[in-house]
Amino acid sequence: MNKRFSLLAVVSILVLEVPCFQASGCTLWGAAGGDAGGGTIISKNRDWKPDHVQVLKVRRDGKYAYLGLYAEGNKEPGIKQGVNEKGLCVTTASASSIPKATRDAQIGKSGLMTTLLAEYASCDQILADKEKLFSNRKPSFLMISDRKQILMLEEGLEGHFAVKVVKTGTVTHSNHYLEPSLAEYNQKIGESSTTRLDRISELIQAARRPLDISSFAEMSLDRHDGANNSLWRTGTNGCTLSSWILQSPVSGPPTLRVLIVNPGKPEELESFVLDKKFWKQPPALVLSYRK
Repeated sequence: MNKRFSLLAVVSILVLEVPCFQASGCTLWGAAGGDAGGGTIISKNRDWKPDHVQVLKVRRDGKYAYLGLYAEGNKEPGIKQGVNEKGLCVTTASASSIPKATRDAQIGKSGLMTTLLAEYASCDQILADKEKLFSNRKPSFLMISDRKQILMLEEGLEGHFAVKVVKTGTVTHSNHYLEPSLAEYNQKIGESSTTRLDRISELIQAARRPLDISSFAEMSLDRHDGANNSLWRTGTNGCTLSSWILQSPVSGPPTLRVLIVNPGKPEELESFVLDKKFWKQPPALVLSYRK
């Protein structure tokens, strides 16, 4: 059922126990053009150690208001994915094929996601500024979308990066480098990363067109490859804590579906229609929701 909810709508579902313990991950996938009914659809399964809570916040600290999913209470807090009032969506995944110590030692600016959400209205604007934006960042992967296209950004070491532009078709990513020019940074590709990439690529190619929120939501819950290597992970080397799916039609407001699984708390599911009425509401410190 697709209907509009207020920012503070709260309905309980169920309590999930989360047995996993550590490690990052994340799986990204998207579709554009005819595969997405003419617009775009983008998705992220967020994997992390369940040592914190996740909350939704609306903020306005630049040109545009944006809604973000934030981690709070652990050693790596902050925004993990978001969408702004112009429909620009940004999701991230860790570049874990580079050892964490090497990534942490890399000199580079932080705050890229906030900059993109607060200051940019479209993928074309980002592409026009790509050297300024991407040439001095720490290793990471970003999947970015508006209603016309998807950008797949791979950030390497020492200012090296690559951007793939997808205006029609599909795109998938996990936690290792896919661009040949950055392949040298795959110092160790994890089994989970390759397994999840293969599985989401298989599912997205086999799915009926046009792809939509329902089909992406079904993919996000896939447990085909066990506790540690599935798209929805419940194992000891990674745990899925949220699913984020944004569908942007050719015209009309985007629709956002978010599923959050905070450790020891009820599962939270909500759908937001990101229309002008949504963005006119005052920024909220915390958006809490269950459906």
